[in-house]
Amino acid sequence: MSIIVQKFGGTSVASASAIKRAASSVIEEKNLGHDVVVVVSAMGDTTDTLTRLAYEVTSNPQKREMDMLLSTGEQVTIALLALALQEKGVDSISFTGGQAGIQTDSIHGNAKLKSIDPNPILRELADGKVVVVAGFQGVTEAGAISTLGRGGSDTTAAALAARLGAERCDIYTDVDGVYTSDPRYIKKAAKISSLTYDDMLNLAARGAGVLHPRSVKHAKEHGVPMTVRSNLTHERGTYINHTSKRSDRYPVIGIVFQDERASITLNGEERDCGRDRQPVIRSILAAKHIECDFYKNQQKTTLLIPHCDLKESLELISEKEGPISFERFTTDCDLAKVAVIGSNIRTRPVIQGKTAQMLTRGQIDFQFIDDAPGSVTVVVKQPDMHRAAEILHTGFGLDVPEMRKIAAIH
Repeated sequence: MSIIVQKFGGTSVASASAIKRAASSVIEEKNLGHDVVVVVSAMGDTTDTLTRLAYEVTSNPQKREMDMLLSTGEQVTIALLALALQEKGVDSISFTGGQAGIQTDSIHGNAKLKSIDPNPILRELADGKVVVVAGFQGVTEAGAISTLGRGGSDTTAAALAARLGAERCDIYTDVDGVYTSDPRYIKKAAKISSLTYDDMLNLAARGAGVLHPRSVKHAKEHGVPMTVRSNLTHERGTYINHTSKRSDRYPVIGIVFQDERASITLNGEERDCGRDRQPVIRSILAAKHIECDFYKNQQKTTLLIPHCDLKESLELISEKEGPISFERFTTDCDLAKVAVIGSNIRTRPVIQGKTAQMLTRGQIDFQFIDDAPGSVTVVVKQPDMHRAAEILHTGFGLDVPEMRKIAAIH
């Protein structure tokens, strides 16, 4: 039988009734004749609650112990979902990440997958069981529990689907598909019926929270189709594979944003690393899996990182003060990113020009990040983030009736 991997996010398993509803979706797939592997997140806001609890105990929690703490959230969910399936007469078993054969590197808090041994899961599937796996976690080579960072359950699901040769990976979330922007804040956002892996990767990498970029990379590398859909409705979601039926008449496919960004601006002449500090800094932060963007700020070196990584980034840069060479630094913790996503944007310089024009007209201060082939990204003040996204969404024609119709066509 073919294997289907289903992933249920925190809102889809936030209560006992939600877990029972998820169990019904699993059973529907099982009754179609598939073997089913289910990946789950922690219930609702459990991860945030555990994080707050840690900071009540200490102002500087160690990442290894945070992994030990946060991994318990998914372990609660896997046991409850397995029990709900058993109550409905479906044989099932729950696995932690380590029990499922998931091994990671040793970067606690934001680990990357190294390997997956499929045999523990395959043995249980051969016995007719549904296997429920804790997302977001694995074990290091030394046997320590590790976590994959926010959105890591998506990565678990896609990686398992790839390793098991699954027919499809279904991501159940609190929205019924991928939209042209976050519909919680951009009310005229339209659902997109289908996307290529590359388009979805651009959306995810620049801020679309519906899927983690690593999950899309795994799916693309192994050709595993993905769907994004809601567990609350039977509506068709967004289908992601190598091809898309999106009209090429619309080069911009979405506006995404990320809040809670911080900047570090290094002041002083560059001596030991030539005219460009960027490769040195990027290498230092990449070793700890810290994402980083650079943008121009009065001819100084300014990098943009997640606010949660500010303290560690400053420590890492300060340790390399010799090769990086700076006299002092300043920080800004009230920033956000807004990105225009599309196909071959770099070949359409008019898009960057229109972005600047629209934001200037809207009296929003911004700085450009170096544009990527599939995006134009700006740094704005946190309070301006949603307004900037709305201006660009309207300005690039994503909320006109014609675009909403095209976005919904299969």
